[in-house]
Amino acid sequence: MFPPMAVQEQDSAPGQLPPELAEPTEPPPALGKFPCPCCGCKTFPVSKEDAPAYICPVCFWENDVFDPGGDRPSDENQGMTLAEGRKAYMKFGAVREEFLKYARKPLPEELP
Repeated sequence: MFPPMAVQEQDSAPGQLPPELAEPTEPPPALGKFPCPCCGCKTFPVSKEDAPAYICPVCFWENDVFDPGGDRPSDENQGMTLAEGRKAYMKFGAVREEFLKYARKPLPEELP
């Protein structure tokens, strides 16, 4: 037989999640210290060379491991060039206007 275990008191009311499982009320911590090639915010957890297909949470640029350059179409970004992505980010706050619902504002520590 197993020895009896002590019952822990709950910090939450019945029907509520414990505080550690509840929805966060503050923004998530900064994701990284490496800059996104599009918006320049420090959101990449590793260098862009080591972040295949990583999507920046600020501008929603998908890292292209083949790095076509600023004026060549990126397969990961539906043919958009990096220059077009940067221009769109400056205009809309994301690489495409329809991605605004997914993108977020940069945290202060992520700013270039």
